[in-house]
Amino acid sequence: MGGVNMIRTKKAATLGVTLALTASLLAACGSNSKDNEGQASASVNPDSSPAASASASPVTLKYLTWTYSDRTPSTDAWIKDLKDQFNITIDMQNVPSDQYATMLKTKYASSDLPDLFMTHGIDKDLNFVEKMTAQPGQLADLSDLASVKDFIPSVIESRKNNKEGKLYYLPISTNALGVLYNKKVFADNGIAVPTNIDELTASFEKLKAAGIAPMAAGFKDAWTTQIIPFIAFGQYINTKDPTIRVKLATGELKYADIKDDVKKVLSVQSGWADKGYFSDNFLGTDVSVASQMVGTGKAAMLVSGTWQLGAIQSANPDAEIGFFALPLNAAGEKTILPTSANEGLLINAKSKNVEAAKQAMDFYLSADNQARIMKDLNGIPTNMKVQVDNPFTKEVQNVMSQVTVQSDWWGTDGLYNPLSTTFNMEKQQQGLIAKGTTPDQFISDFDAANAKAFSK
Repeated sequence: MGGVNMIRTKKAATLGVTLALTASLLAACGSNSKDNEGQASASVNPDSSPAASASASPVTLKYLTWTYSDRTPSTDAWIKDLKDQFNITIDMQNVPSDQYATMLKTKYASSDLPDLFMTHGIDKDLNFVEKMTAQPGQLADLSDLASVKDFIPSVIESRKNNKEGKLYYLPISTNALGVLYNKKVFADNGIAVPTNIDELTASFEKLKAAGIAPMAAGFKDAWTTQIIPFIAFGQYINTKDPTIRVKLATGELKYADIKDDVKKVLSVQSGWADKGYFSDNFLGTDVSVASQMVGTGKAAMLVSGTWQLGAIQSANPDAEIGFFALPLNAAGEKTILPTSANEGLLINAKSKNVEAAKQAMDFYLSADNQARIMKDLNGIPTNMKVQVDNPFTKEVQNVMSQVTVQSDWWGTDGLYNPLSTTFNMEKQQQGLIAKGTTPDQFISDFDAANAKAFSK
């Protein structure tokens, strides 16, 4: 799912917005399953997409993204339909996710922004996660597009939470961080879905004794080392005081001021590694291989985002994969579930072909096209006319209704630190699991990088 940036950059919204989003999703979205060909299926309600209206003359739009590998079939179909139905040609440049921020920032600085481009998120001050700041009039307002009315109102309102009060992009799906698990492995070993930390630890020990890796880990990909700490931060810090992340972002609070809690967060993953709960050679294994281990039953679980389902089932399309919130809570306490709905497609308002770009955007956001994207992502759609048919998604929605949903996760959108900080979360988390740094050094380096950012 696009690597670290997909993890690091999620929505800056209040918990109330996410709860509204969750309620809307549960009301608006169906279930999600594999059809006979092993592909996720999705459909739309009648009369849900804009009618084709070809341009008077051919137009070529430049499009910059990092997402092509995650949604190749749907992207190809969108490009083909734009050409066939609207006389619009898409000149796409797909950039690896770890290079995307640099590429976009370079293009912005040189006034060479493409007509259409993806972002991992923008905060209320129009600061991009990609380390650039949009100026008024730089981005086109999408409010008047016909397809926008089909999206969940809370998603629309959360994205208009900027100084201009305009809708510059719409997140198309929501994801959650939790545990994807092989149901057959659980059943064969007499393990029920754990609901608290003691039950979770007992399941780890039982699987380990049976010679099965409790958790697959692909920590060769640095971004994967963040997920467990992100969940732990939500469980052990955000539940205490949801304003802590705001104070960290403004400099009112330093990480050293909450050192004990942060060290508790950082100790979860390293402690599990010390006890042998992860698969062998976790630092030399990438996330694709780790995902395949769960699909084939060599490992029981993978702590990741809901987007990882496709990679798990690629190794075994018949594998029955379930989902539960990672229960770091004590018995009787609520389990938290961090969620996201943030990345989206933007229009360069200074494009020479703004109207054609809006036409391409309107079709991109249409229910017909969103249904295709959801098939690729196994995502929970924010377009209310998209009806997916996947039991995994239904299970995720059920989990969301039973736990405490949080609207973001650690490090995102400048909520937990100044957006301009140079602190590299994924590399630092990887350093912790590799024993190349310590929790104390992690905290010290984080505060130092933030202080430098605040001083500018």
